[in-house]
Amino acid sequence: MATNMNELEKLLASLLDILPQASHRVAEGSVAKSRKIRPQIDLAIARLRSLADELDPIQRPSFVFDPTNPEFMAKLIGHTLLEQTRQPLELIPRFYGSGIYALYYKGDFDAYRLIRRSEVPIYVGKADPPTPDAKTCVEQGPKLASRLKEHAKSIRAANTTLSIDEFECRFLVIQSGWQRSAEDYLLNHFKPIWNSQVCSGFGKHGDDPGIRGNTRSPWDSLHPGRPWATKSGNKPNPQTREVIIEQIAQHFRKHLRQR
Repeated sequence: MATNMNELEKLLASLLDILPQASHRVAEGSVAKSRKIRPQIDLAIARLRSLADELDPIQRPSFVFDPTNPEFMAKLIGHTLLEQTRQPLELIPRFYGSGIYALYYKGDFDAYRLIRRSEVPIYVGKADPPTPDAKTCVEQGPKLASRLKEHAKSIRAANTTLSIDEFECRFLVIQSGWQRSAEDYLLNHFKPIWNSQVCSGFGKHGDDPGIRGNTRSPWDSLHPGRPWATKSGNKPNPQTREVIIEQIAQHFRKHLRQR
């Protein structure tokens, strides 16, 4: 062991000797060459740090609980949302606050049979405060309630395929600045079908297809009724209703299997 440690000391001494020369050459090189060699330097640093950890006689913990970690906070907020009582979407009152929410489907539209009456949301989203530094729920304004009412309006408009009494929701008012991270956690965890490209379009606030000639979204193709999505000038989606429904089935087969 002593011999090995002596050899290691010599190798490290040699490394320290060449570092000034290497630094000088990097400084003399072009920007492109410096960028090319950067990954090799980062790798060498990582390996030296790993070696230093191995030489430490005291073990390091496999996990350190850090409540300030954004990923942990996003997960905590997401799980707190899931602990809220589900409420009928049609009965949500106006209230102050911004934050996150999840919509749940309990109807009989066949394409959603695998998630209806389940704990897998059909859509999740966020409502941002009017200013990023809003401190109180009053300063945040009734943003979350307004967003839920907007979704309820979209569902009521699509009354040939959906009914507002088939939807429930959970919502959570949170401190300004955390809504994006929490939404991202929920999206990655559940892969909600109305948030996917397969059936995108539900969250649109509206557009002017008469001017821009937008292509109708998969959601509006499957659930027609929103006036602004069917005006003259709005281009039909190139995918047929049958194709969209099959893609929804593929989405569920892939992501529900992983849960």
